[in-house]
Amino acid sequence: MPEKKNTNRNWPVPEEFKKVSEQIGELNFWLCACFADTLNRYLEITMKKDDISPLHHLAMRHLVRAGGSLTPTQLSEAMFRSKHSVTKIMDNLEKEGFIIRDFSSQDRRVTVIQVTELGLEYVRKNQHKGEIRAKQVMDCLNETDQKTLTSLTGKLSDRMTDILDELT
Repeated sequence: MPEKKNTNRNWPVPEEFKKVSEQIGELNFWLCACFADTLNRYLEITMKKDDISPLHHLAMRHLVRAGGSLTPTQLSEAMFRSKHSVTKIMDNLEKEGFIIRDFSSQDRRVTVIQVTELGLEYVRKNQHKGEIRAKQVMDCLNETDQKTLTSLTGKLSDRMTDILDELT
């Protein structure tokens, strides 16, 4: 069967695709971005079974690591999310009984998000599920490679936090 040619458009030739594909493959940052996207999708799918979204889990993680309480502004800054987005997350977590909104005794305009006992228990219970997910993803690496990846990820995360702080 003869090859059809569209004379109305200029189509790239296969060699051009190959050249651009090789250039894309050489950009390690985009490989990291693709991995991050795949990891996020993996978390969405697997965490759906636990009836909590990755964002809700991330909010609870930030709250627990901060000692159990933050202001909505502090949480939105830690999560790099809008205050509106964090308000929606807080609404859902409050419905589940995982957090309460408490007003400052010194200034009733200041709201503090506090993790409840139920919320802390939920984090404890689901920590094991997170460890299983981590092991499933990282078991292709030996212990040394896992430590290296963790260290490098921490450095990249710190750098991205600095960049995002500058942008916002």
